[in-house]
Amino acid sequence: MKDILNKTGYLFTETPTSPSDVKLALLTINNPDGSPRWIWNATSKKPLFLKFYAIATGKARAFSVMIKIIFALRMQHLFFKKKNYYFSVIEKPIFNISTDWALFTGTVGPNNKAVLFANSCFYKIALTPHAKHLINFESGILKTISGRSNSFKTPNVLEINHSVIQLEDVSSNGQRAGEITQRHLDALIEMQKLYEREITLEKWELFENLKNDLNTLEDSRIPFNLKRKIRLLIDTIDQNTKIKLSFAHGDFTPWNCYVFNDHIAVYDWELAAFDKPKGFDLFHYVFQKGILTDHKPFKSIYKDVKQYAMPYFEGNQEELHNCLQWYLLVNTMYYLRLYAQQKEWHVQINWLLQTWSEAFNIFLKNDKTPRQLVIMDLFDALQNHKYAALKFPNSHPENLSLNSDIDLVIRKKDSAAIFQMLKNHSHVANIYRQQKSHMQAIQCILNDGSILSVDLIWQLKRRNIIFQDVEKVLENSYINNFRVSNISVKDLMHYIVSFYTLNNSAIPAKYEVYKEAIITNPTKMDHMVKAYFENPQEVNKSLLRSIKQQKENTGFSYFRNTIQYLYDTLNCFYQGRKGFVITFSGVDGAGKSTVIEKVANMIEKQIRKPVVILRHRPSILPILSALAQGKEKAAKNVADRLPRTGNNTSVIASIFRFLYYYTDYFFGQFIVAVRYTMRGYVVIYDRYYFDFMTDAKRSNIVLSEKLSGLGYLFLLKPRFNFLLFADPEEILSRKQELDAATIKMLTARYQKLFLKLNKNNRKSLYESIYNNDLNNTLGSIFRTIKTAAI
Repeated sequence: MKDILNKTGYLFTETPTSPSDVKLALLTINNPDGSPRWIWNATSKKPLFLKFYAIATGKARAFSVMIKIIFALRMQHLFFKKKNYYFSVIEKPIFNISTDWALFTGTVGPNNKAVLFANSCFYKIALTPHAKHLINFESGILKTISGRSNSFKTPNVLEINHSVIQLEDVSSNGQRAGEITQRHLDALIEMQKLYEREITLEKWELFENLKNDLNTLEDSRIPFNLKRKIRLLIDTIDQNTKIKLSFAHGDFTPWNCYVFNDHIAVYDWELAAFDKPKGFDLFHYVFQKGILTDHKPFKSIYKDVKQYAMPYFEGNQEELHNCLQWYLLVNTMYYLRLYAQQKEWHVQINWLLQTWSEAFNIFLKNDKTPRQLVIMDLFDALQNHKYAALKFPNSHPENLSLNSDIDLVIRKKDSAAIFQMLKNHSHVANIYRQQKSHMQAIQCILNDGSILSVDLIWQLKRRNIIFQDVEKVLENSYINNFRVSNISVKDLMHYIVSFYTLNNSAIPAKYEVYKEAIITNPTKMDHMVKAYFENPQEVNKSLLRSIKQQKENTGFSYFRNTIQYLYDTLNCFYQGRKGFVITFSGVDGAGKSTVIEKVANMIEKQIRKPVVILRHRPSILPILSALAQGKEKAAKNVADRLPRTGNNTSVIASIFRFLYYYTDYFFGQFIVAVRYTMRGYVVIYDRYYFDFMTDAKRSNIVLSEKLSGLGYLFLLKPRFNFLLFADPEEILSRKQELDAATIKMLTARYQKLFLKLNKNNRKSLYESIYNNDLNNTLGSIFRTIKTAAI
């Protein structure tokens, strides 16, 4: 602050240096870091510092009213920090410091400049060499365009010296507007026409300079995948592409405009240029307001862009889209260079970079899938947090297998921001979160139907036992060549051995390759982990004992861990995802077994739900023939026997058989619900009760279909029911168990039944799928069930 005021003709000190020094009390409002933001004379009766404040939202208006009330009641000294200084005149001052004035200290960075309001005008005071260049450039721009506009007004400018310029106050009787008005659009159209032209990309000097700067940026704070997106986009653009360029303000925002009845007044012209892409100012207005003032996610900002820009581009959506791409490239590359020169980053920089990066996804849909783009954005959001990826492949993160989820060790305080980022992402259609005391499991359904699962873990715990120190894991993590922070190999081995030991299960063979990592400077735990691979049974008990004896698993900590585990268990039933039932029907050879196997794997790997497969019925009762033949022999006979070859013709025997199996269905459905679906399992039936309604002969029953249809009324209806069918020729090429006529007849019965059931049951789905292409079949089924699964 003293350095700023020293540039105005005064010498400021905190203690008097001579008898002639004058004492002056100042009041301040500080930044979050404690540095002064707004400063004014303690004797001022007006809150002139509100001249620097953008009053364009309800919150801002409330703050402004509160400040005015405080000044009206003369209560400034009760609310604002006061400090005494001493000053003397060192050269002709540019204002009288003993009168009303206010000072804004500016934003830290290479463009840092202070703004003083005094003598009914503004003074810009450059605090860095680059800021000095900017204010001199602004002075030249204002002189160039002065008097050349009808729809917008610019301030008159006077150069005080190389570090200070004086600007006319053009805000009198005007107000800042939050939304874009027709006056804004008129001003932008007129501004654009001042120096409008079209050139090829290879002749666009601004773009070439920015591109070269991008290639030399080494700042590790800059999001790695954002730079990759920019390079990928640039590489796809033809150098002969024609670009529409025009004059632009460069920082056209609500806080730089005042609206009047017939025009707007625009100030802060230091970033003006004659070679910005068409629509630059319009896009900048919407983005800056959406990010910095309204705190909107990109998907909301993009809606605003299309709403306000369509009239500007006269309804030409293709041109709008093309110009938006150039705005994002130019603006982002410019600020990446600027931020790389800035020692300390304020939080708004991360907001801006995250939104710009997500905006680039619009133009990369032919190069990356939505899942890949979300993963890239996720790891960019993680970049400036401390985290460690568990069991993560050594490649670009977006290349992760569709069947793989992302496990991240992260501090709890950082996990909320990551969840919010995923929740607001434009490619995330739905999101589910299951919270526990030590982690949160997040599942995202993306716009194209794909699924991304992310676990954010802040305590490495199995049940009520903590087996690893998260802070040490984070401290030992390392950054790989793809800018992913990975858990160290030694910590990974500790994690794997401890987790599987506590889970009482064998360690997968693929992890044995890591045991060689524990060689240098082994700890007691390292010795035990290494010995585990050589004799797991002998080491198992001592390893468990060692883990349980750790401080975090004894005394009050153990009691707390146990309470948390019980709470997590109970809470799973409250907030957990219930399971559901899927059935697959169709004649033998329709492809049910293959489809069931693939669907079960997809549910387990991508939706992360446990699956149980049941054949035909709940099977709480054994196969009927097992009563006489024994379970194993009866099962073998059923497997070996061709379908529809039973020789039963007795109605009484059929009734007995049907009632036996119906009893299994009726009572078994409740056991299945309690044992599986209420606990979150997906139950898949390979065939179901529908066989009794369409093909009772397959179960050696000869009864009317009306009886079995009546029985279905009293059964719990499965959530999803799929009938698989194919051409008889295709089925006979797979299995020659039925003749073509029987295949056609049974398929027709199934289809008729499914149409009827789908019409009468709104809460369940009955869908017939022509299974001639496995990938299409699986895609159709998975798209149908995944929303319910999440």
